[in-house]
Amino acid sequence: MSTIPEIDRELCIGSGNCVHLARGAIELDDEGVATIVDGTSATPAQLQQAERSCPTGAISVLEVDH
Repeated sequence: MSTIPEIDRELCIGSGNCVHLARGAIELDDEGVATIVDGTSATPAQLQQAERSCPTGAISVLEVDH
């Protein structure tokens, strides 16, 4: 099973919670909006914590079977 993070850039307000909780997987871009840089560099638990911490619900973490 794989964990795949997704970010709705329209909802993101750039609070940065996700960046601190899923370091290496999510960064803020030049516009201050969260973006996925390497979804495999954070653990599933870290990604789920980032999802829960997002004040606007811009992050979704999907569990996918291979």
